[in-house]
Formats: sequence, structure tokens, C-alpha cells
Amino acid sequence: MAQIEIFARTEVGCVRARNEDRFLVINLATGDRSLQPRSRVHALGPQGTLLAVCDGMGGAAGGDVASALAADALADEIRPHAPFPSMDAAEIALLEGVRRANQRILEEGARDATLRGMGTTVTAALLFGPELAIVHVGDSRAYLRRGRNLHQLTTDHSVVGQMVAAGRISSEEARKLENRNVLLQALGVMQKVGPELVRTTLRAGDVLLLCSDGLTTPLPDGDILDLLLRHEDPMRCCRVLTEAACAAGGPDNITVVLARFTGDGLEIPRGREPVELTRRQVTVG
Repeated sequence: MAQIEIFARTEVGCVRARNEDRFLVINLATGDRSLQPRSRVHALGPQGTLLAVCDGMGGAAGGDVASALAADALADEIRPHAPFPSMDAAEIALLEGVRRANQRILEEGARDATLRGMGTTVTAALLFGPELAIVHVGDSRAYLRRGRNLHQLTTDHSVVGQMVAAGRISSEEARKLENRNVLLQALGVMQKVGPELVRTTLRAGDVLLLCSDGLTTPLPDGDILDLLLRHEDPMRCCRVLTEAACAAGGPDNITVVLARFTGDGLEIPRGREPVELTRRQVTVG
């Protein structure tokens, strides 16, 4: 049977006074949210596994509250619906989790004046068997490492991210722009939000990385790939990724969730098989 090996790590970084990031790791078969050794490896079965990274809006009131509300809303919405009969059902659950998270943040901001203006990104992955479904809002990211190649699965919902997606500038040019972190959307800002949905099929040996921009701002993709290739153990790799971001200046909170897929039940990649995915954007609210 196919297995998933998981670990996650979050660091405050070198500049921020507090950590406004939040990660989520849930084995939906057991409801276990821990990272104890007994929970780090489990079957990749039909019940599913939920992973997420939420990055509270830096400088906004209550960014840590917003990211916690989003993570909890995703968990509350998705757990009761497992197992998922299809990718369509998984995407419906993810979208409802985003809608619920957005509403919770708006309601809490309206109730408590000190929290008005808070918001968060969310990048969440739902895994069941060989199937992967992702819902994404903001500029946290999901990557898939297959073989010696790193593929960015999500599109940054930022001014600069849209320029890269349109082919107007390269990702390396984007790294040099001062306004690269200006978001176009986040949870808790508007009544309606337009999440991106991504789906793909996993292969044996694939590695999924979810991360906040505290990792990708100081580290280029090539450096991230190099560390992923050098350290197969998810716990060790999470540590070296966050340490490398801190060594590069650590300008923001750094959060990584890493999942490695092994065992029978997953096809072996054929040569340099590309990551085939579908991507679409919808509106919920």
C-alpha cells in the first residue's frame, strides 16, 4: 500500500516579533493532528490526509488569529466529509472549507475592533490514494518535486505573481521587485474570494512541499530543490529548509509542510515524466 511520510516546522524568522503562520497536518482516517513518531508515516488511503499552510497577513492586526481561524475552519469542514468518493467531492469540501474560513475571519473582525483588517493566505492539499487536490489563496505555495525537478503547482495571488503567470517577467526578475509581496486577495478581506483549484496524480517518490513566503522570499527555487534532493527524511529536510531561510536573512515567518510518497499503489514515473495538472479559479462566498 502507498504510504505518506510527513513532517512540518514553523519558525518566527529573524525580523518578526511573533509568528503569524499556522500549519495543519491531519490523518483523516484517525483524526490525528500530531507530529509524534507514530503519526509521521501512515497509509495513503481513501480516508485521506489534509495538509495546509496559512500565513497571517504581516503587519495587519491579528494575523496570527486569522491564520488559526483558517486552519481550524478547514479541519472542521473537511474531517466530517471523509472519505471522498472523487476528486470533485474533494474539491467541493476544500472550497467549503475556504468559504467557511473566510466567513469566520470576517465575523471575528466585525466582532472585535482590534482585529479588523486581519487576513491570511491558505494553501491546502487533500490527498487520498494517488490523487492530490489543492485549494489556494494568496502567495504561500505548493511545490511538487519529481525526480530532480521542482514544479510550482500554485500561482501567486500577488501583483508580481500575476505578471510572472502572464509571462511578462521571469520568476528571477520577480524576486528583485520591491512590491513582490503585495497581495491581490487573501481570506478575511472580502465577502467573496477566488481560490485556485489544482489537481494532479502522484507518482512513487514524489515530494510535496507547502510553504509560506518566508521560505520562498529569501531562497530561490534552485536552492530549495537542492535541499530537497540532499535530505530525503521529511523531518531533517524541514529543519534544513527553515534554517537556510533564516541564514539568508529570515525576513518573515517561515513555515514548511513536507510529504514524501512511497510504497506500492503508486505508479513509478516514466523517465522524466512531467507533472500533469489541471488548474482553475472559482468564486466562493
